[in-house]
Amino acid sequence: VPQIIENYQGGDICLGKGDEVLAIRDYRFLKNYLGQDLITTDGTTLLGADDKAGIAEILTAIDHLQAHPEIPRGDIWVGFTPDEEIGRGANLFPLDRFPAKWAYTVDGGELGELEYENFNAASATVHFIGNNVHPGTAKGSMINSQTLAARFHAAMPAEQTPECTDGYEGFFHLAQMSGTVEESTLHYIIRDFDDEHFAARKAEMQSRVAALQAEYPKARIELTLTDSYRNMRSQIEPHMHIVELAKAAMEAADVVPKIKPIRGGTDGARLSFMGLPCPNLFTGGHNFHGKHEFIPLQSMEKSVATLVELVRLTAAWRG
Repeated sequence: VPQIIENYQGGDICLGKGDEVLAIRDYRFLKNYLGQDLITTDGTTLLGADDKAGIAEILTAIDHLQAHPEIPRGDIWVGFTPDEEIGRGANLFPLDRFPAKWAYTVDGGELGELEYENFNAASATVHFIGNNVHPGTAKGSMINSQTLAARFHAAMPAEQTPECTDGYEGFFHLAQMSGTVEESTLHYIIRDFDDEHFAARKAEMQSRVAALQAEYPKARIELTLTDSYRNMRSQIEPHMHIVELAKAAMEAADVVPKIKPIRGGTDGARLSFMGLPCPNLFTGGHNFHGKHEFIPLQSMEKSVATLVELVRLTAAWRG
């Protein structure tokens, strides 16, 4: 159950019964929200601000526009997509019934974020098939797939992981693992902004699988690579006026724009490659996908104000 910390005065925030704490030593940017109202988790699960917050902000902006018909606007099209986190949310989006020239996703991070670059993304599944026999008579015949999986991951570049990278640096991320002596599976996600580096990362994964297979010919090691989404920058740059409009809308709402790459994905990337240029705007949240997720109410209000200004400025730009 979400909880609201009204008029935050600093320090640690106990989540729920206090078994989990939003600690100022871990999240020093909490000091930026003194006096604001913070919506947090209860410490048992994530908040879901990614992307319930975006939905709430869009609908609140629409409600405000309906209540204020004097605000100039052109035609406004609103759509919602499912399954964004697995990179398939926009696959079946009906663009034939969405005749906008460009759009914006409201699916970003902290106050002021404006993004038109995102990771190239792929998933990699490495499946290890060994041979299970009684451990008392295993010499020369057992092939423990878990041992192979552990050796494979231990050989991966430790400095190229999410916890060791930022900015434009890509990574390999072991997201899930399972196994028995007979069969084990490692699930990775692969991320990089640069197209060539992204291709090199996938080739490196293939090379590592082939090398381990050659070292253990009696085992079977299988790799499945699946592309998820691509960096939308190439699709946005020919239409930079839409980024400039978003930047101006933030400034009109007294928000300082923070143009930066998304170290993640957005359905805007999919939509951009489908012919609908679609940068990404902030929602105001922090620590997405975890028990320490939170969002300041005032940042959500600024998101609404930005969307309203974006409508007004776009109408003026179109003349």
